[in-house]
Amino acid sequence: MPGLRRSRAAGALRITGAALAAAVLTPAVLTPAVLTPAVLTAGPARASGSTRAAGPAIGPVQINLVGHPRLCWQAGGNGSDVTLERCDPAVAGQQWSLTSNGVVMNGNGYCLEAGPPAALYIDFAGQCAGEGPGNGQIGRGQVWQYRAGQLASAGTGACAGAGRPVAPGAPVVRRPCSSPGPAGSRWSIGYSAVTVAPGPGGGAIGGPASGAIGGPARGAFTASVTVANAASAQAAYGVAVTFSLPPHLAASGLRVTGASGWTCDVRRVTCAGTLPSGASGRVAVTGRLPAPSRPGHSYTVRARAAVTGTSQRRGTPRTATISLRVPVHPAAPRPASPIHSRLLLVAAVAAALLLAGSLLLVLARRRPSRTRA
Repeated sequence: MPGLRRSRAAGALRITGAALAAAVLTPAVLTPAVLTPAVLTAGPARASGSTRAAGPAIGPVQINLVGHPRLCWQAGGNGSDVTLERCDPAVAGQQWSLTSNGVVMNGNGYCLEAGPPAALYIDFAGQCAGEGPGNGQIGRGQVWQYRAGQLASAGTGACAGAGRPVAPGAPVVRRPCSSPGPAGSRWSIGYSAVTVAPGPGGGAIGGPASGAIGGPARGAFTASVTVANAASAQAAYGVAVTFSLPPHLAASGLRVTGASGWTCDVRRVTCAGTLPSGASGRVAVTGRLPAPSRPGHSYTVRARAAVTGTSQRRGTPRTATISLRVPVHPAAPRPASPIHSRLLLVAAVAAALLLAGSLLLVLARRRPSRTRA
């Protein structure tokens, strides 16, 4: 409704008892809070159903600019522009839901529109029908897809971006997805809730190096952490786990289990990737122990987990650091090789035969000779 686009809603509607999905990050552990969905106030309509989903449903949550978690999307009534304002979970105009048919609806019941003007706005054109059978191009400017921090319009091919300067009152505008501009266009829809906890690890010393018989005595160690994202949270993009080793330890390998799509850099002792809601993974570093290590020694390895592509709760750190103790134990006895086992068996059989022959010889010598009559 072009004639109504420039009108502003009078005052911000507030709701009580609304809370935001959040994660509380302590110096040792990023601790998730319980998700309490904000209440959607009655609006002109709700997004209609669709048999062809544009993506998973998200919300109602706040949308904030990655790197600026205190600035959230806000829009009032029909025709209002979308602007960045100081985040307040009690403001209905800051609560947004991305429906399964691609509609982005705010708490006042209006839908995000990517029309000809540069600034994005909300309206009720096309009954907020979204993407569904028989809709054709009706409402295509209201169909959105959210992938890895970008919110793209299916109808125009543009992405939502922040206007400059990034400050309260700055408009949210259309930008080419491939050229987000200086202000950036990566958005956190809600907040991730990542936890990090120490996993199993330790060192062993006393076995030959690389399994070579007769090699010098060497030792190996492993240290690990478990990272997880709460089922109530947004997918956590840009999760990185970095190990800091004491000067005497050297990393030789990194491995991630339970989480797919992660990449590791042994030189930087870092693994990074995405944790979907409810997902977890174990990140382990392996390496060599120094020559002076003895059973009873222990080393301290530090692990730092950071979330860079998704916002954490306002006013809390974005990283967590924990200490891992790596105790050194004697190496387990090496199992005998098949060849070695066969040689031992042959030697045992030969010794048994030799012993039996010796006994027979002794008995033969002691046997009394028969005298002739």
